[in-house]
Amino acid sequence: MNRRDFINTSTQLGVSSVLLSGISRYAVAQKSDQIQSIKQNGPLIIVFLRGGADGLGILSPLEDPNFIAARSPQLLFTPTENPVLLDGTKLFWHPQASSLSELMLSGRLVPWPATGIINGTRSHFEAQEIIERGVSELQHLPDSVGMMTRIASGKMNPDSFLFSGGTNLPRAMQGNLPAIAIRDLQNGIQFPGGLTNLAILSQLASVDKSHPASAPIQKTLNLLFNIQKSLDPSINVDFKKIKPYESQGKTPYANNNPSVGLRSIARLLNANVPLQYAWVDHGGWDMHEGQPVRMNNVLGQLSQALKAFDEDLQAQQQNYTLVVLTEFGRRFRSNGSYGTDHGHGSLALVMGSNVPKNKVMGRWPGLTEKDLDRGVDLDVTTSYQDVINQAMRWGLAA
Repeated sequence: MNRRDFINTSTQLGVSSVLLSGISRYAVAQKSDQIQSIKQNGPLIIVFLRGGADGLGILSPLEDPNFIAARSPQLLFTPTENPVLLDGTKLFWHPQASSLSELMLSGRLVPWPATGIINGTRSHFEAQEIIERGVSELQHLPDSVGMMTRIASGKMNPDSFLFSGGTNLPRAMQGNLPAIAIRDLQNGIQFPGGLTNLAILSQLASVDKSHPASAPIQKTLNLLFNIQKSLDPSINVDFKKIKPYESQGKTPYANNNPSVGLRSIARLLNANVPLQYAWVDHGGWDMHEGQPVRMNNVLGQLSQALKAFDEDLQAQQQNYTLVVLTEFGRRFRSNGSYGTDHGHGSLALVMGSNVPKNKVMGRWPGLTEKDLDRGVDLDVTTSYQDVINQAMRWGLAA
């Protein structure tokens, strides 16, 4: 194989999607004080609802006549038990969010209505870019670093890395810190291309050390080998299948998003991998039509995933802080296709080991026309940045 083929093979195998510049080491044998520190404070995890989640559809003001008049009857539901009270307004959990209500009552989850970006864009691309860059606007950017990288800089354990429980690294992890993306670790790391291509890459990286791709490929392989070894110390380092991970909680992880990514995070923590910062994407929230059925589906996935993850980590006696965000909410008034178009304010959730019990955060802006943003959308009363900052303060207090 010549050097051009070497580069092509490396690209096809997705090595660049696994490795960002900056990966230099990974310790299988973690120091006890490092493990204890992560156990004490726990990792910071962000679950990002891509597409713009309808916060008003998840936690609904069903007794507000303005809301009833604005939404198609198909988008409404019978009031559920244990409503959330915010500034005199009752907010009812969607029936598929019963697990979220239970998590709140047990002191593991805090809802934060009317959250989002202060910027008024309704563009998915711009809104996601703002959040993943950790900024308020895109006109005067301080650097090219992603939000998660910025949070972790100077705080990350030297033996750790940023982890995406998905197929791609999010924009939030751009920068010079170690970062990998592996969606499913249920059977360990499944190397793209199989053992044959793995052997070819490893041999080429060892023999042709002068090639610019040699060093980063070797570092990537070493990192993956060591993670695999941590997941099951009994195996040889050959990427053969390891035992499936079994949750220690009662609620099973589903084989969909975001359950699979959260299960991978739980597995790494259970193996004492010093994971401090993680990200999981959950798509399907762009509901311009057919929202009742689609909301049942994706909200059910989210609710089960969060419940399964919390039960698993509680059983592990592992602290954590998890924030659920989305780029923006949906239009206050539903459209003629039983859906909602791009809006402004939405809903954030903070879940974890040290959140206050039976508490709701934020300020309710109201739903009269004068209260709405531009007269058409739920207003944003809390920036997503403030949500993350408060979540980290709760996490550090663990």
